[in-house]
Amino acid sequence: MYVCRSIYAPIAVAIAICSTALAQDGPRPVAEAAAAITVPEGFKVTLFAGEPDIVQPIAMAFDDRGRLWVVECYSYPNWSQDGTGRDRVVILEDRDHDGRHDTRTVFLENGSNLSGIELGFGGVWLCSAPNLIFVPDKNGDDKPDGPAEVLLDGWDCVKTKHNVFNSLGWGPDGWLWGCNGIQAESLIGRPGTPEAERTAMNCGVWRYHPTDKRFEVVASGTTNPWGLDWDEYGEAFITNCVIKHLFHVIPGAHYDRMYGQDVTPHTYGLLPSCADHIHWGGGNWTDSRGGKGSHDVAGGGHAHVGCCVYLGTNFPAEYRNSVLMCNLHGNRLNRDLLEPNGSTYTAKHGPDFLHAHDEWFRGLVVKYGPDGGLYVSDWTDTGECHNYKQVDLRNGRIYKVVYGTPKYEAVDWAKQSLAQLMQLVIDTNEWNSRQARLKIQERVAARKVDPTDWLAALPKEAEPEQIEDRIGLRLMWAMSLGDLPWMEMLIGTANSTPRTRAWAVRLETNHPKIEAETVRVLTQLAGRETEPQVRLALASALQRILVKDRLPLAKAMVARAEDADDPALPLMIWYGVEPLAAQSVAQACELIEACKIPLVRQNIVRRLVERDEKSLAEILPPLVGWLAIQKDANVARDVLGGMANAWRGRRTMPMPGEWSKLKSAPFERDQLIDWLELQVASRLGDAESQHRLLVTLLTRDAPVERRLLALAILQEIHYGPLGANLPQLLSDRTVVRGAAVRALSAIDDPEVPFRLLVVYAELDDDERADVINTLASRAKYATVLLDAVTKQRIAKGDVPLTVVRQLKAFKQPEIDKSIEQIWGALRPPSKDKQELKSRYQSQLTADLLAKADLSHGRQLFAKSCAACHVLFDTGKRIGPELTGSQRSNLDYVLDNVLDPSAAVARDYQMTQLVLNDGRLLTGIVAEETDQTLTLQTTAERLVLAKSDIDERARSPLSMMPEGLFNALSPDDVRDLVGYLASPQQVPLPDAPPE
Repeated sequence: MYVCRSIYAPIAVAIAICSTALAQDGPRPVAEAAAAITVPEGFKVTLFAGEPDIVQPIAMAFDDRGRLWVVECYSYPNWSQDGTGRDRVVILEDRDHDGRHDTRTVFLENGSNLSGIELGFGGVWLCSAPNLIFVPDKNGDDKPDGPAEVLLDGWDCVKTKHNVFNSLGWGPDGWLWGCNGIQAESLIGRPGTPEAERTAMNCGVWRYHPTDKRFEVVASGTTNPWGLDWDEYGEAFITNCVIKHLFHVIPGAHYDRMYGQDVTPHTYGLLPSCADHIHWGGGNWTDSRGGKGSHDVAGGGHAHVGCCVYLGTNFPAEYRNSVLMCNLHGNRLNRDLLEPNGSTYTAKHGPDFLHAHDEWFRGLVVKYGPDGGLYVSDWTDTGECHNYKQVDLRNGRIYKVVYGTPKYEAVDWAKQSLAQLMQLVIDTNEWNSRQARLKIQERVAARKVDPTDWLAALPKEAEPEQIEDRIGLRLMWAMSLGDLPWMEMLIGTANSTPRTRAWAVRLETNHPKIEAETVRVLTQLAGRETEPQVRLALASALQRILVKDRLPLAKAMVARAEDADDPALPLMIWYGVEPLAAQSVAQACELIEACKIPLVRQNIVRRLVERDEKSLAEILPPLVGWLAIQKDANVARDVLGGMANAWRGRRTMPMPGEWSKLKSAPFERDQLIDWLELQVASRLGDAESQHRLLVTLLTRDAPVERRLLALAILQEIHYGPLGANLPQLLSDRTVVRGAAVRALSAIDDPEVPFRLLVVYAELDDDERADVINTLASRAKYATVLLDAVTKQRIAKGDVPLTVVRQLKAFKQPEIDKSIEQIWGALRPPSKDKQELKSRYQSQLTADLLAKADLSHGRQLFAKSCAACHVLFDTGKRIGPELTGSQRSNLDYVLDNVLDPSAAVARDYQMTQLVLNDGRLLTGIVAEETDQTLTLQTTAERLVLAKSDIDERARSPLSMMPEGLFNALSPDDVRDLVGYLASPQQVPLPDAPPE
């Protein structure tokens, strides 16, 4: 059942209304809101601005005078498609520094889809989907000098409602950084750029150079990142919703995603969040709404926005380098503490910093200002889900939090010499440091700084032999804006530190073309460097080097055995090595011989052999011949493991003559090597190995995991004797039985349907679903299924509408006639969905739903919806989870049930496959390579060789068919809708409470 149109995920903007009833009918009065907020002892909160002076505050930035520029977003949730709008940019100034704004100036009032802001280079940078725009104000009179310039376009705001691009900020590298959400499938480029030359992106982090006009994806993955900042050492972090809340942004990384496949092929693995905790008390995240009980102790809830790494000078020293973020369910600010962990970090949960005590508090942005005070924007609304119809446009607050009395010293930036700016660069107040670096970059761009000026401008703190990281890094970042070389730092100087060496690597490779001499020095550094954070920078740099020049550095990187257990380095190294692995056997073997990191070794082999049979006939003989002379069992294990992983879903590969030499190979064998060799040999067509797999499958006391894998391989290679042996597994009372039932779909035998009907009555619900899906996979089997339903050997209710729709895809008159006799016409009684919706709205009144039998509703959910959806931890995770959707909103449920295909996220669109063995399969494409396709059906996850696919059609339709309610009685509809709205799980009929 597809009850969420796009995805139930909590929105990154976190600004829509949820229909869940709240005890609090409206926000606290604006005059009382600040007083209700609690913060640690010694801190105080003031209302910096509130409605009507500010509403819908979605983004904020400071100018060099310490004034706060705020974006008021009226576009959400009806993003403009024609470029018009009434979004505003306003300037708030606190002239007497009492924590409350004194003046309000409107800079822009006709903005469209504004969701991010930054200042610099004589103007205002704005996220204005689908464009990144620049509004000039060279004279600083707070009025646009002219129309906005479109710098980039292609960001999506059509498919998505809630996770548009956002969170602009100047990085230490001098680039403008930002975030993008998972449904915002974007093709980004300068205006007029052909589609083939654009950069594809959905969720992740990007950057844009303000003068070179270059655009790059920094890292891909996460879900809906909203909030971006840098720590003391220039490392970027983002806050995120749905999956874990905090990610250390490593350039070139690919991160865990909520769903879908990474935009880059052959990643073979994704990096996790750096957080070691969640901010809710376990169970389903939706239970955390309101942040009460165990969730209060854990942090309040799962949805996070507004990343701020505090580097101001007002708070006590213990807060420096803490990550502060808004927690939407808990109506508070969480605090995470960063601890080094190998090459990256672990984020620990610190005490929550701020509690709003207002159920309407929806923080979006957290920033520290010039005096170190913390500014927190509050959208002031309820919920975090997809109710796009009830946004309250009247409210908005910005709070300021300070410790004691902050000190504010204004700087006349225009009058500062380069030497004075460099002194401010190393100021303990990071706000001053960032402003000074921006001013230096603007002067460099205007050619007002000569390279010879730098040495004279260096502050005296730069003279000691060992410069502390805080000072050394900031001097590097400032001087890099003048494009100065860092080769000396790479070669190694007396005053370098691991972090300055790591940044020297980044800065020296921050160019479109990296010279051969730089690669040589990087390779030398990789061989001797003892610190993991430097090797992480080298791993990022590896991806920036032309593939033809990467091999020396790649060999040096893979040779570091100590990196095998690092939380980030194995995958980061792999991402850079990947293009090399596919080029030749000789080069791959050279890398494997040098490699001491098992994951990278396996992936090198997987990438090398993941190709068609013709190419494999040339590649396998030298590869297997090389393996046959290896002495290291670890190498053998990883090579065989890489082959096994590469050939999932494939039929037999060409058997190389060299395979027989493995029997006398000098490496020491163990059980795992033997098991991997058996898998690979079976793929290579070795009859003895294939028979051994069959024996493993049929041996009932063998490990279940091995039996299931044996079955999968035998099915994928179309092993002839399998069909005759599968029926004996129908009496196996382990999970193997269900797998055997599913495997029978590949056997074209008229006896199969009748064998399944014989055991149908003794099967559990999941196994019965497997039988029905198997019988629906072939037209011959489908006629037996429909006859069994007609004769009531299979209950009509056991056959979900998703299966019925698949049966109609056979387009056979006999099947269609049976379907109509059993289920009637499978189309809505009215083509006018609104008319149909209105009829159900009038029927499903609150009084009627109050009479719903929730236990029966749960039973109906299990039959109609659980094949694809999870509710209260029950069901399958194929479509979006329903627990967090707006189940109690009747409009929302009706919209999605009556017209489930109205707005389907691409990753949930249905694909129909016709295989050359006669099967018809319907599901969602979960992964795809050059050789295989992974299809998630309602029954299983299948890896299929593309050569086995005769026809493939992608549909804009949801997996959920229309007409769900047509197959239900009025009481059934009442009970199902009532159960969907239930705030908690209820027992099944005649079952004890759970």
